[in-house]
Amino acid sequence: MSYAEEVMYDNYDYGYDFGGFSPYDVSQDIGYGFGAPPPPPPPPPGMHPGFHPLHHMMHHPGHHPMHHPGHHPMMPWQHSPHNPASTASRTLLLDPNRDSHVKVERYSFAFSPELPFTLGTVNSAASFSMTQNPSTSIKPQRVVANAPIPGFVQLSTLQVANVNVFVGSVEDAYTYSAGAMGVMLDLPRLDPQNRATAAGSYTGALPAGYTAGFQYLFILTLQGPSTLAGGWDQ
Repeated sequence: MSYAEEVMYDNYDYGYDFGGFSPYDVSQDIGYGFGAPPPPPPPPPGMHPGFHPLHHMMHHPGHHPMHHPGHHPMMPWQHSPHNPASTASRTLLLDPNRDSHVKVERYSFAFSPELPFTLGTVNSAASFSMTQNPSTSIKPQRVVANAPIPGFVQLSTLQVANVNVFVGSVEDAYTYSAGAMGVMLDLPRLDPQNRATAAGSYTGALPAGYTAGFQYLFILTLQGPSTLAGGWDQ
């Protein structure tokens, strides 16, 4: 390796050799969502996007682009929010809403019938209607039902902010079981002054591992982006 190459690599990898993160290693992808690599680092100040340090040093051996007298060479990448190891990036993991007036996270909003089902029987609690309003604004993107088997509960209605989510007929609650794959919805935003309402019926089915007469509380859960507290305007 030539002297120019050694200088280039020394500066580009400064501080990444001892348990740190290399800006070229996208496998160290902490805090960037679902496997998407972070964006590339911006070019150093005063350099055009197509600038390449090694090419520059090979043609201008007396001038190092990243070194100035009295100034320790530091790559902008080391301080960039796009660098997973930078202070800015690590701070955003604790306070991702730092630069936003609307504080949004992902919350879970659940509600149930007043009475549990008596498994193995079809009694007065078999048909149900349940309703609840959230304590903060939420825009559900996933519906989860604790239906253990197909044919356990049939849902006829799920209304979110007076909009019926089901545009067809009756749906099997097992469609939205915790183990369901790829079931994603995009429902209306639900504010504290609005309610979510569901209606349906228990079919009397007895799942394996349960005994007849067991009191089973059916739970419907809506998950999605939510304001941290109080409502949309806070």
